[in-house]
This record gives sequence, C-alpha cells and structure tokens, in this order.
Amino acid sequence: MYLQTKIIFIYAVIQPLHLQLVINVKNQGGDVMQENITANVSEDTVILDFLRLDGVYVSQLVDFTNEVEAMKVVIPAEEELGQSGHQTVCFLTHAAQADFIAPDAMAKLRQKNPGTVRVAEEDKGWRQTTATAWAGQAVRLLSPVAARHCASARERVYLRAADLTRWAPRPGMEQSSYSSEVTPFPPNALSPEMVDGKPTVGPCVAESDTAKECICHIEVCVNWYPCGLKYCKGKPQGGLSYRCGIKTCHRCYRYHYYVRRRDSCLSYT
Repeated sequence: MYLQTKIIFIYAVIQPLHLQLVINVKNQGGDVMQENITANVSEDTVILDFLRLDGVYVSQLVDFTNEVEAMKVVIPAEEELGQSGHQTVCFLTHAAQADFIAPDAMAKLRQKNPGTVRVAEEDKGWRQTTATAWAGQAVRLLSPVAARHCASARERVYLRAADLTRWAPRPGMEQSSYSSEVTPFPPNALSPEMVDGKPTVGPCVAESDTAKECICHIEVCVNWYPCGLKYCKGKPQGGLSYRCGIKTCHRCYRYHYYVRRRDSCLSYT
C-alpha cells in the first residue's frame, strides 16, 4: 500500500504558503466526483469542498490554530416539495476530532497522476453530532476564519455546548464569554423525556405540519481526504525515518439540529 501511495503523491522540496489540489474521487455508489483541497499555511487552515451529485455543496474547514472545525452545507430547494431558493447551514465542532494532516504537510503534496480516480484506504465510519445551540457571535470569538467560512449561513450556525468547554479562552477573554454569546435550543428539543408536561420535539421527517418545530438532520460523507502521514526507514547507515507518503480516509457525518418550523428543514431524510 505504501508503494502505491508514494507513486500517487510526492512531497515538494520547497514549502509553499498555499496548496490547491483537485482530486477525482469514487463515492460509495461508484460515481466519480471531484474534491478540491486548499491548504493555507499562513492561516493554518485546510478547506475541502465538493459538489454532490444531488446538487448539495459541502465545504469543510479545519482551523488548526483555534481548534475549530466548520462543516458548511448548502442545500438546494426541491420544487416538488414547494421549496424555493437554497439554504446554508454550518456546524462547528472541536477540531480535536478532525484527523486531517496539518496544513504545512498538506501544502507539500503534489499529484503525480492527476487524472487517477482515488479510493480511500480506510473507512472511519460515522460521526454523529447533536447541536444544542445557535452559535451567534461565538463563532467570531472562536475563529475569525470559521466566521468568514460560515458567513452565508447567517443565523444557521450551530454548535454543541459540550464543545464550548473544550475551546481554550482566547487571550484577554474568559471562557464564559463563549456561553454568553450562544442561544441554547429550547429544553424540550434536547431532552429525551417530557419537559414541563410537554412532549419533546420530534424528527422533521415524521412531522406533517410545516409550521411545527422539529429536529432536522443532515448527512455528509467525505469520500477521500489525507488523514495521516506515512514514515519509512532510511538507509541502514543513517536509520532516520522520513515522510514517504500519506494515509487516506473516508468518513461520514450526521448532524442533528433544532428548527422552529419544519419548512426550515430542507433535508427531511
């Protein structure tokens, strides 16, 4: 597997500040699609984006400096369901869960065979995230880069309260500042039990009234991304290890989040 990977990708001698790769990837259904990977060494970020065959646009940002991962999803409307326009949502999670290689390593990658269709070496399975709050101004405090990335989502930027405790306070700022900037979902949207005699909010897929609140969910699969570096032993007299390739992975994400009206959930499945 190492030899195959080494043939596909090589490391540049110089270290550029930016990298842009266009990768041909085979999805789980056997269809070929393109992924764009941009590494920015000066900002310490990696962005992977692609357009799904169903018209959904996905853009995943990892801000390594601030430990923020932002998954942006742009969902087109379905006219047969009476929808119009499109909707952008963005989900923030702590980047310790991200397993992309760092931007400085990513920026050294070069494709020897750009037309080759790639298939990931390892399937990382599913990662499920249940948002508990609208991010509000917290996104700007946590990561200015993520704030720009998610700007088109406007008020539809979501996060988990549990992640707020994992982000270290920025210089001159208290950790409680994050919590004061977010807007928690209603209690009955988060609890599996009855709250004040009222039933919890159900899934949008089971709700027929377009004006009723419900829990929406979105599924995203990233079919190919560099998730680790490979090291090889040097010559016997030296014996030092050196970077000799990359490991590639596939991962799917499932996001659950509260909406005040079912017609705010463009993804019903």
